[in-house]
Amino acid sequence: MVVPNFNKERTLRDCLSAVYAQTLPPAEVIVVDDASTDRSRQIAAGFGCTLVAFPTNRGVSAARNAGAARATGDVLFFVDSDIALAPDALAAAVRVLEAHPDCGVVQGIYDLRPLYDDGPVEAYKTLFEHYWRRRATGVTTSTMFALTAVPKAVFELVGGFDERLRDAEDVEFGTRLPRRYEIRVSDEIVGRHDDVDRLWPYLSELFRRAVTYADAVVAARWRRSPVETEAEERQPHPVDLGSVVGMGATGLAVAAMPLVFVTPWLGLLPVALLTAAVVADRDLLAFALRHRGPWFLVYATWLRLMTHLTEFVGMGLGVCAALVRRVRADRSRPVSLVSRR
Repeated sequence: MVVPNFNKERTLRDCLSAVYAQTLPPAEVIVVDDASTDRSRQIAAGFGCTLVAFPTNRGVSAARNAGAARATGDVLFFVDSDIALAPDALAAAVRVLEAHPDCGVVQGIYDLRPLYDDGPVEAYKTLFEHYWRRRATGVTTSTMFALTAVPKAVFELVGGFDERLRDAEDVEFGTRLPRRYEIRVSDEIVGRHDDVDRLWPYLSELFRRAVTYADAVVAARWRRSPVETEAEERQPHPVDLGSVVGMGATGLAVAAMPLVFVTPWLGLLPVALLTAAVVADRDLLAFALRHRGPWFLVYATWLRLMTHLTEFVGMGLGVCAALVRRVRADRSRPVSLVSRR
């Protein structure tokens, strides 16, 4: 069990208590502390687990890689330090790997209830994560490493996480997983997550992840040669059409709002676009209505549109930055001169 941690003294005790309460006890528990400035290291030391302490902050990719390098078992189970696993999570992960020998990654889902209920932002985020992860149960195409098991041989074959990335590193990992390995989601592997609970930190995290995702995953399609594409390397996972429609419609709606000053009739365009975004998210919003009621539905609809707008801007900037770098790289390549006969 590998637990990357940075300043999570609030949740680390609950996380490790759940780890040590597993019905299938982990062979070893490795906490990698990424230069925390709170009491995280003292808390970890109280559990008697192996503690790897970084002198400087290096990011979650480096923390997970260090934990994997220290581990001696055949299966690596990664769980973030703000998640408390259900008692049979580890046993369920082992069952899935044993039942599906071609499975290279098995990942769990978040419980519908957060670890601590800290308000509407966290309630929305937890509901959203639960909905999308549970909908992906079975064989899927992308990797998320908040609560995930990987055979160590597969992890080493992929090469671990790209330590240059501090966001979207888990998604990028999956793009390097050879095609012969399945990626699975199991709703028997469950954890309660203490998610972000304030609006600005939530949107800031979303923006950073969108920028990184655009470069590390979307723009990576352009950088692959035909040989790499036809080889064993896994293709980036397909986009979710509903999310793309929602993101694009919301971004275009905001861009079209000044048109109302040209003629009031053009004000119908952003209204139509926002309506399209809501329709694209109708299943998620219906899920929110069933579990949280009509008032939360109104809030979730507003926050979903804010999410789409943030992702639209972040993805746009990330793709533009990647395009600029590609143009500069093409211009800097030496031109080979071939003499004519």
